[in-house]
Amino acid sequence: MTKLCTTLSAVVLVTLSLMAPTGFAQYPDKPVKIVAPFPAGGFTDVVTRQVGARLAQTLGQAVVVENKPGAGTNIGTEAVTRAAPDGYTLLMGTSTLAINPTLYSKLGYDAGKDLAPIGVFATTGYTLIANKDLAPATTADLISFIKAHPDTVSFGSSGNGAVNHLAGEMFASMAGIKMLHVPYKGSQAAITDLIGGRIQLFWASTLEAMPLIKSGRVKAYGVTDAVAVSALPELKPLGETVKGYEVLYWMALFAPAGTPPAVIQRLSTALRDIAGDSDIKASLQSSGASAAYRSPTDTEALLRRETDLWGKAVRQAGAKVE
Repeated sequence: MTKLCTTLSAVVLVTLSLMAPTGFAQYPDKPVKIVAPFPAGGFTDVVTRQVGARLAQTLGQAVVVENKPGAGTNIGTEAVTRAAPDGYTLLMGTSTLAINPTLYSKLGYDAGKDLAPIGVFATTGYTLIANKDLAPATTADLISFIKAHPDTVSFGSSGNGAVNHLAGEMFASMAGIKMLHVPYKGSQAAITDLIGGRIQLFWASTLEAMPLIKSGRVKAYGVTDAVAVSALPELKPLGETVKGYEVLYWMALFAPAGTPPAVIQRLSTALRDIAGDSDIKASLQSSGASAAYRSPTDTEALLRRETDLWGKAVRQAGAKVE
């Protein structure tokens, strides 16, 4: 009887070993790729490469960042959802994951179902900048001025349905004002027209806004963060004037759905440690951003909540991309 039990135990162990996924116990044993669904050179790309470099040190394997821009981040995102769920292809996802389900009439993926959250790494807000000749001195003055001149003050955005477009629409709705929206193909074109006086307002990423403010080429009214930003301590949150107003752009790592939990946990732990690194924190703060780690569960909840929030903003703005 004892011999039979020993034999059966051995068979069970062999069977379980054959059924177990191979390679995950040693993960990673080859280079890992992070797909960045946006162009090279921008703030999000720079942060992604910082994360990749630190992740490579932690994992003991090369981490390659591949830029795959296009269709409002949809091309790169969809490519990741179709990749093998083995932890070797990751996505640097952003707030666009919460915007695109309502903005686009058709998507080739469902972020909530086709992606597994690893964790939020960083957040950054926007800064409301203006042509330096615009008369109002404060945010309250600006709102009063626009109320007195409805549909005459224009604000630019980096594209129809972009975060800074929706940030402007949300501000207008909450402040009870009416402005003209002028979409551009990218932020630089909008900033050029802002400085030239062809538009009056622009919600710029804080990193973009900093040199413009410091050089005196534009004026600034405030930040979309809930609290003051250390890189621009002289600016107050816009939410102090328009109660409840807050817009944050977040960055988070995702893997294809079905990636083994042990792999997700290893990557999430590594991301948490990177976000807690003093050098990384200082680098982000100097760019007007903050290290802000969130667990996979919290990231999933954030995506659900923001999909609802931005969905309402998209519908209210009437923004749509076919």
